[in-house]
Amino acid sequence: MKAITFHQHGTIDVLKYEDVPDPTGNIVIDVQYCGVNHLDIWTRQGIAGKKIRLPHICGCDIVGTVRKSASGFEAGERVMVYPGLSCGQCESCRAGRENQCSKFAILGGMSDYDGGYAQQVSVPAANLVRLNLESKTAATLAVSYLTAWNMLSTNGAKAGKSVLVYGAASGVGMATIQLAKAMGLSVITTAAGKDKSAFGKKLGADYVIDRLSQDIAAEVTKLTDGHGVDIVIDHVGAATWQTSIACCRIGGRMAVCGMTSGNDATVPVRMFYSKQITMTGALLGSKKQLLELIDFVSENRIRPVIDSVFELKDTGQAQTKMEQGLHAGKILLSCG
Repeated sequence: MKAITFHQHGTIDVLKYEDVPDPTGNIVIDVQYCGVNHLDIWTRQGIAGKKIRLPHICGCDIVGTVRKSASGFEAGERVMVYPGLSCGQCESCRAGRENQCSKFAILGGMSDYDGGYAQQVSVPAANLVRLNLESKTAATLAVSYLTAWNMLSTNGAKAGKSVLVYGAASGVGMATIQLAKAMGLSVITTAAGKDKSAFGKKLGADYVIDRLSQDIAAEVTKLTDGHGVDIVIDHVGAATWQTSIACCRIGGRMAVCGMTSGNDATVPVRMFYSKQITMTGALLGSKKQLLELIDFVSENRIRPVIDSVFELKDTGQAQTKMEQGLHAGKILLSCG
């Protein structure tokens, strides 16, 4: 089969479109679409102190069809993949919190398990979810939408509360806006420039702050009558932590899931403890949460915006577009 691999960590040039052996074991899926995420870029670049088996195939947001009947799934059946792999035996796994398992790994992520940047992928039966959504919609959910769902639900999101999320045009930004509005929250988001600000408004955000011309913390203070928001969703990292803490109300919550601007953040400690802020981290979510998310998306008729669809051989162009921040919505690979 054809796949996108890399044999060493590095820039976009390390990606190769090449023939690799067909996968075996578990259940083999013919991949229709695979979403592109920042996790794929971090994995390709490499994370200090983290080693994985090379060559590696990225890709976590996978939708396709079962190749051969097995484990209760029929050949040709449409499925999506829950990308979290765990031991299945520890206390966290038994409690349905497999994303907190000490052996948790992400299929196609910074792990030894190949993902969906390929024509086929091998997946444990326990990770398959029968599909009742349109394929492109489903290919957006298992990473950014699941992570946003996890952060919102873990931090008490409900009607009448307020949330700030950075980057309206990003995967987590778009997911948070759409999910939070469907929950009844007031949503403040940020964007770079008029076009992406308009995109945020189109998604349903109540307020969009243009970070190129406005001070985020000052604007949030104005919009909340000096109180700050109940929840801040921070997937940016080093560049925004101080702003996030400044934007939280007293007793507010800050949810963290990414580091696109860097891993090492500086925290204004006095402000943090004076405001009595609770900070939580999110790594995807559990399979149970994914099933809840699918039902919520279906019931509320949420339609993720697809920015573009690239052929598998053009994965380098897709990742470059994401790295340069030129997308508004989800980027998909067509792998079939």
